[in-house]
Amino acid sequence: MTLSAAAVLVEPLDLYLHRRARSARALTPGEAVTAAVGLLRGCRRATGRFDATRWWLRADGCPVAVEEAAGPDPVAATAESLAQAAEVSDDPPTRDMLTRARESVLTRPPREWDAVERRLLAHAEPVPLVLGPLTPVEATHAPTAPERAHDETSPLLALIDADLADAVRAAGRGVIERWRSSRALRLGTVVAGVIAVIVVGASLLPGSNAPSSPTAGTTAAPTSAPAPSVAPARPATPPPAAADDRVPLSDDVVTAARQLFAELAACGEGPSCAGSYEEQSSFPREPLLAGAADAEIDLLDDFGGVAVVRVGTDEAAQYVTLIRRKDRWLVRAVRTVADQPS
Repeated sequence: MTLSAAAVLVEPLDLYLHRRARSARALTPGEAVTAAVGLLRGCRRATGRFDATRWWLRADGCPVAVEEAAGPDPVAATAESLAQAAEVSDDPPTRDMLTRARESVLTRPPREWDAVERRLLAHAEPVPLVLGPLTPVEATHAPTAPERAHDETSPLLALIDADLADAVRAAGRGVIERWRSSRALRLGTVVAGVIAVIVVGASLLPGSNAPSSPTAGTTAAPTSAPAPSVAPARPATPPPAAADDRVPLSDDVVTAARQLFAELAACGEGPSCAGSYEEQSSFPREPLLAGAADAEIDLLDDFGGVAVVRVGTDEAAQYVTLIRRKDRWLVRAVRTVADQPS
């Protein structure tokens, strides 16, 4: 039985993106759109069907979700792949599109990803990912002593194409060989070096930069003694601003989330109390799981002021997006993850 090229799995996507990052070929906008749209559509199909997922590349250069026991859930796997793709892209608008797509995967339900796909497709025409060859920029063999010396003095060679780097190294070796074979060139180099040493040494002699002494018939002005320095008075340290005691100021997002969930649970049914812990926004916000403060909480990502945590109990799991406002953590979005079979 023969398989079409589209059905042949070539390489895990994470390994491919790692290999692509080590090469001189950044991810083009068209390739990034192909990867991102394929990830979004595949994640939508895999959520609720696969317990664990790993992304692979097909022979036609498109990603496909494959169930794999040791992998993360589809949403986490998709978010990680989008983050890797953003790192491989050297186009700032494309990186921004991939980052926003990743945040949407973590904070919005799949039915709302259509708008993300439309923005991606309007950004660039999708093209298949280049599967190879991808020659790594780093050297694949240990350099000999002369090669190592040239490499250490030429760090820019690591940033250019391998063939061009070889040509530059060859040109450098040619200059060195001509220098060794030409007595006149060596003598000129030595003389130039001696002159440079004399000039630099003369400029460093004491008094070389001092003003000349006064000539006859002129009187040097007396030098006044330097005024004693007075250390400025240290200003009084201002008292620390009063912190909102409802949510502790903590760099540990998991600790802050647990405390925030406990405060929300203490509100009971009071909408005004709960509203003070929630961001006023249009993001979807389902009720938090009962006992969320005591559940297993894992930090999925921290965007710097916006964080996503996974809250899991024996019955269900949720992705909760938190946002920091004026040194307080608030709940932005809550989304229940489809139950995964054990």
